[in-house]
Amino acid sequence: MIARLHRKKHKIDEAPAWQRKVVLIVSVLAAATFLLFAAWAVVLLIERARIDDCLDDGGSYDYERGRCDFVQNHPG
Repeated sequence: MIARLHRKKHKIDEAPAWQRKVVLIVSVLAAATFLLFAAWAVVLLIERARIDDCLDDGGSYDYERGRCDFVQNHPG
């Protein structure tokens, strides 16, 4: 008896399972990359807001120590 290979036939409008998996994996990686970029941007914006608040209050921001100094002027 000859063994027949049975392949799943998919509809013409439907992509094969492996293509759907690739699209899913690429989508998840793109979403994770976007979320990491967004988190990084939020961290930078928070730091910039802290610096701006310090300067608005009349202080000088010490970039080396990461703090606001109202006594000494820090170039930078």
